[in-house]
Amino acid sequence: MKKIVITLLFITLNLTAQENKKKPPTGFIYGAGMAYQQQIYKGFDQRTIAIPLLGYVGEKLNVYGPFISYSLLHKNDWSFDLNLVPRFSGYDEDDSGFFIGMQKRKDSLDAGFTVKYNPNKWSYQFKALADVLSNSKGSEFEINIARKFRYKFLTVEPALSIQHYDKNLNNYYYGVMQDEATLLRPSYHTSSTLNKSLKLSVYSPVPIGLVRLDLTNTWFGSEITNSPLVDSKQALGARLFFVTYF
Repeated sequence: MKKIVITLLFITLNLTAQENKKKPPTGFIYGAGMAYQQQIYKGFDQRTIAIPLLGYVGEKLNVYGPFISYSLLHKNDWSFDLNLVPRFSGYDEDDSGFFIGMQKRKDSLDAGFTVKYNPNKWSYQFKALADVLSNSKGSEFEINIARKFRYKFLTVEPALSIQHYDKNLNNYYYGVMQDEATLLRPSYHTSSTLNKSLKLSVYSPVPIGLVRLDLTNTWFGSEITNSPLVDSKQALGARLFFVTYF
């Protein structure tokens, strides 16, 4: 549960800080929210949790706990950022009875960059990340397209994203080594895959901050869903939160 709380907390802060255009360009932000997240690993349940929110937004440097970004370039509709992002995908035997006899899969830290192009109400984004702690020794690439629709004080933003996980990332978190195999958990070695996500965000300013609802559904590629560790092909997530500046 701790991994899900931290992940949702800082991703939420990052998205909220970028969208709240009427607030000062720098400052501390805080708030609270609720999150629901389905799991695809066997033996994991869906969870609904309360989330406290805290972060800081700078002109170039943004720090949300272990999530760090630095803007190297922002010109016209283009921007180029450096990113440092934790990957909370690890597990151990205590997380599920299905993992008994398996080696621990560690969380890790990814570093990379994001290129954004935001003409008018459209947003195009390319992100590249790689494991810098050499736990999975894997990498991830993502393409995201979004469009904003404004109705008075309400903004609706549907988005489509495609993520590419390389074989090292997939094998570390979804593979089963030969010495971990059992009758119910055969060995499994996989390759790279593509995941697809649809997201709908609805947000609106209020007198002292911003209220936002995010709905996301992710469909995982067959190289992940064929793993004996996985029992679902998709996962639904929802977040509702309020955030404001100090």
